[in-house]
Formats: sequence, structure tokens, C-alpha cells
Amino acid sequence: MRLRRWIIPLFVLCSLLSITHQVEAASLTMRGDRCEVAEDAILAEDFYFLCRILDVKGTIDGDLIGAAAEVIIHPSARITGDLWVGAGKLEIMGKIGDDIHFGGLTIRVEEGVIFTNTDVDLTSIALNTEIQASASLPGDLMVYGYQAKIMGAIGGDVDFGGEALLIDGVVRGRIDAEVGDPRRGTDVPNLPIYDISFEDPGLWIGEDAHISQNVSYRATAPSVIPLDVVRGTIRFDQTGGQPDITKVAQADDAAKIMLDYIRASFNDAITLLVLGIVGLRFVPRLIKRPARHVRQRTIPTIGWGVMTFILSIPVVVGVLLLGLLIVLVLYLLQLSELMLLIGIGVVILTLVMVGVSIFLLYFMGRVIVSFMIGELIERYVLHSYELDEFQQLVVTLALGVITYTLIANVPLPGVGLIVELITALAGAGAVVMYLRIQLDRMALLPARVSTLRPPTVTTTTVSFPKTALQPAREPLSLPPGLENLPEGFTGFDDDW
Repeated sequence: MRLRRWIIPLFVLCSLLSITHQVEAASLTMRGDRCEVAEDAILAEDFYFLCRILDVKGTIDGDLIGAAAEVIIHPSARITGDLWVGAGKLEIMGKIGDDIHFGGLTIRVEEGVIFTNTDVDLTSIALNTEIQASASLPGDLMVYGYQAKIMGAIGGDVDFGGEALLIDGVVRGRIDAEVGDPRRGTDVPNLPIYDISFEDPGLWIGEDAHISQNVSYRATAPSVIPLDVVRGTIRFDQTGGQPDITKVAQADDAAKIMLDYIRASFNDAITLLVLGIVGLRFVPRLIKRPARHVRQRTIPTIGWGVMTFILSIPVVVGVLLLGLLIVLVLYLLQLSELMLLIGIGVVILTLVMVGVSIFLLYFMGRVIVSFMIGELIERYVLHSYELDEFQQLVVTLALGVITYTLIANVPLPGVGLIVELITALAGAGAVVMYLRIQLDRMALLPARVSTLRPPTVTTTTVSFPKTALQPAREPLSLPPGLENLPEGFTGFDDDW
């Protein structure tokens, strides 16, 4: 479920971008500062737009696709198809015939909205998503953002990933949510430009709410849920911390903790093994060399990891702000096509940078440290065994992965967090150190090649009489203390 919550919003975002790109290629139906579909207008096709403000008052017999700062679907409006909208604000008060897909700051399904089909779903990637009182969404609600407020009715399921989920209406399906810590207040300032006020994190269910099926939610602490509001079962899974097996009072609780411990260790081990085997097959040096750095220079690798983590945040934010500034300038110059192209490029570049940072810190670091642990076990415990090179690397990785996952998921508070933090920093720092060394070698390569010219050698032939005696060659003198070394000794192996 957690993986699906990440995949679906990203898929929707990519769909929004691809659709907007197709809109530009097909020539927009309407663009400008303030656009309007008049109340007596009937458009018998899909409607594309790129405006600052869009007012829809008439009929669109097709899909509504585009981007704007503000989109208002008035009560007189009727849209028979899907809504694919990227906007700062989307207000829906008219008749909607199919699914709604939104990406932006805030979306409000207002009172008086009418959904003409019985299976209309709403998917939202936004800071704020609201279903107002007297509004009824017949299908599912999927939200990825800061908060969702359900004051009306939801005919299907609710899937939520964010900080605050407030329910004071009716949900006829199940609820699956991952929310923030209900013990702390919100640290996000309100946005007066779109009249958005942010609620405290957590799952908040009012006394007048009604949920027909099960409620499953994950948070750092449980929320207070009124009695007789949920007709099904309530399941709470703690996140952000590890249970303490030393403080359980019942044997069943200890057994559940151990079962979760084995399950979490198994899942982590499978993930790290798959990533590690792929890396060892295609880029083995990117794992072996950083693992050597972690083993030999642990403290410097952690320092490089801290520096990488600190610098990655302002770099990503700087790229995003610079791209948005360029988009704003292009918008003021009314270069819509170029603005759209630059905007898509900025979004893609930002997502790539964030993805690389997460992969480097969370996945690559753990694979490298696991391989290093496997090397230590192989050298000091199991010694050597008869396998080919790749099989040897896989066995080394497996030994390290099993050991690491068993330590990182041990049910003792603080242990797993400390281990994963040190692992992420050391592994990421080792990769940065390795890449830095490779870049230095590439920079020095042209200079080294230029110095490899064959020197001009002048030979002088000296002839000696056949009867002359050649001088005897004296033996080379060794430094003090090296007289008793075995013949052919060249030095110790620097791997260890």
C-alpha cells in the first residue's frame, strides 16, 4: 500500500506533464490572462487551456485539460469528461461526468456539485484537498499532500498520504492513511492568497462522522477516535520509531514484535540483495571501492556524507527556484511555448535530483556498508571458499546484508535509527570520495599523456680491448633493518 501511494501520485504527475505537452503540440483552444467559457457556450470536444484565470460557466462535452493560476467550475457549468488540471486553486461547483485529476496547491469540491456518474474518482496531489459539507463524491478519494478535509460524503475508499486527515462526514468505504505526529502542531504557515489554513498533523475523526468499513492508519503516535464512529475495525501501525521488546508485558505482544522484526528484516534484505547484485554485475567498482573507503577511513566517509546531505538540500531548492524564476520571466514576456518547455524541464530535473539523493543516501549507502560487513565476516570468520569471482561477491554481499538488516531492525528504541543514519552517511560519503578520486584522475590524464613522449637518448659506444678486465659490480646496499627479509618481498598488501 505504501509503495502504491508513491507510485500513483508520481504517475499522475507525469500524466499531467505529458498531457500538457500534448496540448501545446495540438494548439490550445484558449490561452491568455482571463479566459471564460460563457454560460451559453456548448463545446462538443475536449477543451485545452493555458490561462491565468479560467471561468467555466457553459458546457464542455469532453475533457477539460490545462493549467492556470485559478480555475473555477461555476454551478451552471457541465463537463462530461475527465478533469486534468494543474493550478494554484481549483473550485468545483458544477456538473462533472468523469474522474478528476488535480495537481497544485488547493482543490475544493463545493456544496451543490453534481456528479452525473456513479463511479467518479478524485486523485489530488496538493497541499490542501477539501470535500465541503453537502458535497458527495461517488467514487474513491486519493490524496497525496499536506492535508485533506472531508466534511461531505465519500462513496468509495479513502487513500491518504500526508500530515493531516480530518473527517467529519461520511465515508462508505475503507480508510487507509499515513499521517503525521498528532502530538505536535503544524509548522506550515497559512496561505492568504488562496485562503488556505493548515491543520495540526494526525488523523482527526469528528463525533458526527460515519465510517462504514475498516480504518487503517500509520503514524508515530495513535489518534483519539470517538466511539461508535467506525463500523469496521481500527488498525494502528507505529512509524518513525522502533518498539521496545524489553518493556512488553504479554507474551503475545513479544511474539508480534518478533514477527514484525523478522518481516522487516526480510523485506530490507531482499531489497538490498537485489540492488547489490545488480550493482555488482554491472558496476562492481562502485560498490567495492567505496566499501574499502568505509573500512579504512570510516570517519572521513561520514564527514563527506554529512557534507553531501547538507549541500544537496540547498542545491535542489536553488535549481527549483531558479527554474521557477525563469518560468515567471517567460510568462511575463508571454512566451507560452518556451515557458511550458522550461517548466517541464525544471520539474523533471528536480525530481531526478531528489531521486538520486534519496537513492544515494538510503539505498546505495546501505548496500556499500553491507558489502563491507560481508568482507569482514569472510576474512575473519569464514575465511575463503572455492567460488568464481561473481559468486564470491554475491556471497560476501549476502553475508553482510543479513547481518546488517538483523542489526538495523532490532526491536530496541534508537538502535535502528542510529545504525541507519551512520550507514547512510558513511555509504554516501564513500561514493562521493570514490567519484572525486575518479574525477581527479580524469583531470590529470591529459597532462600525464602529454608527458609520455619518448625521450631523446644519445648513445655512446665505448670499446675496450679484449684483454681489459671489466670492473666488478658491487651489490646494492639495503636500508638498516631490511637485511633479513625474504627474497622477492615487495611490501604488504594495502587492502587491509
